[in-house]
Amino acid sequence: MVLLSVLSGTTAGAAVVARRFPFRVGRGPENHLRIEADGVWENHFLLDRTPSRAVTLRAQPGAITLVNGHPTAQADLRPGDLIEAGGARFQFGLSPPLQAGLALRETVTWAALALLVAFQVFVAASLTP
Repeated sequence: MVLLSVLSGTTAGAAVVARRFPFRVGRGPENHLRIEADGVWENHFLLDRTPSRAVTLRAQPGAITLVNGHPTAQADLRPGDLIEAGGARFQFGLSPPLQAGLALRETVTWAALALLVAFQVFVAASLTP
């Protein structure tokens, strides 16, 4: 999953995970990430996945969008890239993977080991005169 870290503005320090694509960023209420900053358009840019599973930024025509300090209308993003949209700054990255809970698996494993030990003790006790 994609992680956008907000670096400036009133929501600086926030991190938003993009789970569905296209992911829209802008001032308008219909955007997935709504940013109230100077120079941000209603629909400033969107992130989309390509068939090769890369993440591409596509800016609205005329919306000033910089990736790593270079003006762009479209760019393939890599972790660590800095995105500027008007007065807002973001850092593109990947969200940490979620680890599945292992408590049930560990409990079943320890219970099976305890049963095995108990069975071995029972067999050893029944074979000794």
